[in-house]
Amino acid sequence: MQSSLVELFDQLRDLRSRLNIVSDTTSEASPSILPLFSEVKTPNTDALDPALKLPSEDEEPNTSITESKTPNDMVLPEDSDSGNSAKVNRVLDPIAHELRTGEATAEIVYEYLQAAREYLIDDDDSESQKGKVARDMDIVLNFLKARGKRTIRTDERDNILKRIRRWKAHLAV
Repeated sequence: MQSSLVELFDQLRDLRSRLNIVSDTTSEASPSILPLFSEVKTPNTDALDPALKLPSEDEEPNTSITESKTPNDMVLPEDSDSGNSAKVNRVLDPIAHELRTGEATAEIVYEYLQAAREYLIDDDDSESQKGKVARDMDIVLNFLKARGKRTIRTDERDNILKRIRRWKAHLAV
């Protein structure tokens, strides 16, 4: 993952140099970057609803529509969200793959899912989303435990895969 990030940053640096944008060594905002973030122009302004029209230059802009003049005002997503999402995908994707292949018995999937639950969800957490996912995981775990060494039927497998997609969505936030 780190090598992918390094490669991505190298490509970004190369793109910046091709576009004649500042290098990573400068810490202040460059005038060449400011026009990129200052204003978004629409190609066809007559098609806009009058209520959605942007204020002209002589009008006072509304505070809810004010535009950022510097890139420093932009809100960037936190790294923890992407890290959390990667962690969730790293844990749940192999389980989903095992279910899709249909070769694993319920007992094997139970062991994988039990380990995933212990890793992803702390019992001390009081977050409502994690609590909902934990309860839903417990339901699936009870089903898999009762199923034992038998294989999982197609409709049951699809149901579990749908739940795993839901868990990913809730836990990745």
